[in-house]
Amino acid sequence: MSYTGMIAELPLGPDGLTGSKNLSQVRPTQLLKSHSTTYESGTLQKEGGATKYNSTVITGAPQVLGGWDWWPTAGTQRMVVVTSAGDVLKDSGTGAFGTTLASGLTVSSVIPVFVEGGKEAAANNRKLFLFTGKNAVQVLSADAATMAAITTPPTDWSGSNQPSFGLHHEGSLWGGGNANDPHRLYKSVSTNHETFTGGDSGSYSIYPGEGEGLIGAVSYKRLIIMAKKPTGMYVLDTTDPTSTNWKIYRVTPAIGMISPLAFFIGDDELFWLDQNANVQAASGITEYGDVASRNISQLADMGPFIRENVSLGQLGLVQAIYYSAKREGHFAMAGAGATKNTRRLVLDFNRLDLSRFRWSERDTPVSLWLRKDSNNIPRPMMGDDAGFVWNLDQAARSKDGSGYASEFQIPHMDLGHLDPKLGTVRKAGDFLELVVEPKGNWNLAADIYWDGELQQTVQFNMGTTGSALGSFVLGTDALAGDQVLNKKRRITGSGRRFSLVARNSGAGEDYSVAKFYLHFRPTDERL
Repeated sequence: MSYTGMIAELPLGPDGLTGSKNLSQVRPTQLLKSHSTTYESGTLQKEGGATKYNSTVITGAPQVLGGWDWWPTAGTQRMVVVTSAGDVLKDSGTGAFGTTLASGLTVSSVIPVFVEGGKEAAANNRKLFLFTGKNAVQVLSADAATMAAITTPPTDWSGSNQPSFGLHHEGSLWGGGNANDPHRLYKSVSTNHETFTGGDSGSYSIYPGEGEGLIGAVSYKRLIIMAKKPTGMYVLDTTDPTSTNWKIYRVTPAIGMISPLAFFIGDDELFWLDQNANVQAASGITEYGDVASRNISQLADMGPFIRENVSLGQLGLVQAIYYSAKREGHFAMAGAGATKNTRRLVLDFNRLDLSRFRWSERDTPVSLWLRKDSNNIPRPMMGDDAGFVWNLDQAARSKDGSGYASEFQIPHMDLGHLDPKLGTVRKAGDFLELVVEPKGNWNLAADIYWDGELQQTVQFNMGTTGSALGSFVLGTDALAGDQVLNKKRRITGSGRRFSLVARNSGAGEDYSVAKFYLHFRPTDERL
């Protein structure tokens, strides 16, 4: 006998996570929870796993404050990290971090900023520069065993008055954020990135009467976009071939940036975290040197979520990367009550019309950077608080062999988006059906909520229901393998609004859910 009730498709968060407090205004296409998930394949899945890069802890188990994938030559790959012990360590691929490039650095409250440079002429070495704000700018020449202070800094950079950020732009090394002149941006000569005097070197005073000083800068479409704390965004327009014609102007006095690494450049756009924990985006129009900004967080009403789940006093620790292979931007930030980065806020750009948010509480991402894998694809790396470096987004859904929680929640729906009449009546649930890509012989749990109260939990197996080749009956059995499967479970309970939380936490256990269907019967119109 066929089912005589109604069947409603429940959207699975195609618009991503929202932080809205007005649950009646949450769109059916948004998610109330999206923790350790990913949207990358068009379904809701568990985010990739994590494995340790170094199997043996770095001596002293320090925090890994920053890292860089360093290629001194085309065929030589190294990893350079800065630790809370004040050491700069280099690894050759074994995970031993056996070379101490520098030691005794002052790193309290430091966000290490690495900048690649050198190679000013074909015969010159590639160089890796390290900006810390409290130590002389360090430089690693090619694959040397030590770092040293740059040879000819500006006279302003002395003692503890050192630049806190740097960048490579128009063939020169640039830096700024030194405490004794925090509103000034400095440029090296183009023929030697260690020399900031003479030649075509120079410096630029950036609206010195506004804000507390420069916090960071980025090279973007032949412009240098600079941010101050607490507020102020500025541009140095270097599009004119004559440097004396370069112009400085203010973009906005209302927003700023929160740390020297709180930005990333996506496919064609700059994103950063401002002083209010909002994600901003800027589009450069290089024909005119203009820059416009827009608040990405506002589109998903993510401001309340971020402010509730993040330690606002620790926003200065934020580090960000752009993971181009998956078209995701990751912000590492301190969770509520934490004094180090313990969360990742992720923006997914796989929908061309909408940037979607998700959230991860699995790791302690003190620092983030990218490292090219064996296929030359830059993959996300993480430095933690216990002397380990981690490979992120691994195929196995486990962290160092252990499981981790992943869950998502759809809104509390009255189904009025399907038919206004349904929004006014109670519904009695009969079945919950999901459409999945088979992943393995384990369960995805679904907590069923009616009118905000948990009624029951049903389990959906993520494995195939077919038979192996050689054991199936033609015309009767389905062949096991990759296919789309429908799984149905009987449910109980009733109410005006329905929601569900789907979760999974087993080691190596993934899920890939395309759709949910609610089978229900309309009942009465009780108040």
